[in-house]
Amino acid sequence: MGKWIKLYTELANKHDCIKINPPATQKQIAEAEETLGNKLPLDLIELLLEINGDNWLIFSTERIIEINLSVRENFDCYMPLDCLLFFGGNGCGDYYGYPIALADGVCENNVFMWEHENDNRVWRANGLEDTIRKYYNDEI
Repeated sequence: MGKWIKLYTELANKHDCIKINPPATQKQIAEAEETLGNKLPLDLIELLLEINGDNWLIFSTERIIEINLSVRENFDCYMPLDCLLFFGGNGCGDYYGYPIALADGVCENNVFMWEHENDNRVWRANGLEDTIRKYYNDEI
């Protein structure tokens, strides 16, 4: 049992909203990276290869592409959103994402929430696992 399946098995016992998707394929991950123009962080790739989203917080590869393209194209009244790689959401229109630095690419050790109502970008966690644990423990 992989790290992410183990974590989600533990969480699913407490949260019936979690529905684990079948694993993503390497092709789906490559498509996401090519379409978005960024390498996905290793921890996100590992999670997607075990579970392609949880149908609540973490997006599937298809949804990662859809959300990132949508916010980059449709929210021109905000500061640019192509500086974040979104991988999840809270169900209310706010998204969790990794910052993208020009020189270093996607920075996987920090996760920010973009709040759509006021365009705030607020630091929330130290990486993907911390985000998942905090979210499902009602800490963020």
